[in-house]
Amino acid sequence: MGVSYIPVARAGELVAGEMKEIDLGGRQVLLAFAEGKYFAFARQCPHEDADLKNGVLDGAKVRCANHNYCFDLNSGACVLPQGGPPLTVLPTEARGEEICIRLEW
Repeated sequence: MGVSYIPVARAGELVAGEMKEIDLGGRQVLLAFAEGKYFAFARQCPHEDADLKNGVLDGAKVRCANHNYCFDLNSGACVLPQGGPPLTVLPTEARGEEICIRLEW
């Protein structure tokens, strides 16, 4: 199995509650800083593909502005409504001063 670390931000670049758009070779993701942690997740809501950049961060959750679906950024689980489609989340890791998305294959 291989592992790659893709630098997407510098430590301290985002303030609490802020999101940054990231392009991973054509795949659009968001990087958020909340509760002292970085979270990377798909930019499109899995419910109806709304842009989560317009969503609202509430701690380690993001709520879609279109239909109020809410996702736990630690696991991707849909918490409102319970059992809804999960959000794709990617692991992040600080490596020195860089915040990286960790990809495994």
